[in-house]
Amino acid sequence: MMKTIAFAIATAFVSGGIAIAAQGAAAKKFLLVNPPSGNKTLSYLSKNTSSTVVGDPTASGASYNVQLTPGGTQCLTMPASGWTSLPGGFKYKDPQLTNGPVKLAMIKATPSGRFLLKVLAKSAAVTVSPGNPTATYGTNFKINGGGDEYCASTGSAIPTKNDEKKFLVKNDTGTACTAPACSSPSGAFLDASGAF
Repeated sequence: MMKTIAFAIATAFVSGGIAIAAQGAAAKKFLLVNPPSGNKTLSYLSKNTSSTVVGDPTASGASYNVQLTPGGTQCLTMPASGWTSLPGGFKYKDPQLTNGPVKLAMIKATPSGRFLLKVLAKSAAVTVSPGNPTATYGTNFKINGGGDEYCASTGSAIPTKNDEKKFLVKNDTGTACTAPACSSPSGAFLDASGAF
């Protein structure tokens, strides 16, 4: 059976008495660029019609965990102070990179059902690198304070660039939580695509 960019997945994972829900947020675009200057660019975009915004990053912040094999793992944090509310969701801005390498992030869902999640980091402080080639990747965007996790992973799309300078995949299908949330103490993962 063909996997899709899932429904607003109500996967319940009980850890320490806390129920954590994971939603599929497959990568419309996932890009990692490693130029000679070392000022890397990491860009992630997800669009679908089934995910929902659960949680409030203006209260507790959010995080974005990235794993590339090979290529490394990095947790990017976005504190509550950088988040503001907007219709249907929230936006993060840190143009001076005061809080880390994430420059911009957004999560929102419109009344018509369109969902958008994006993260943009551009800094020498981005430590993950393209693997030359990268075999698999996984990302986990987590709204802290009891909010949901939004996961993307290696799916059916073939990367259009995959060397030591650039990893680029578009319109991928993977929604498994192969990368744990930054706050996950156990490193356990959720496979949202196989929840039901």
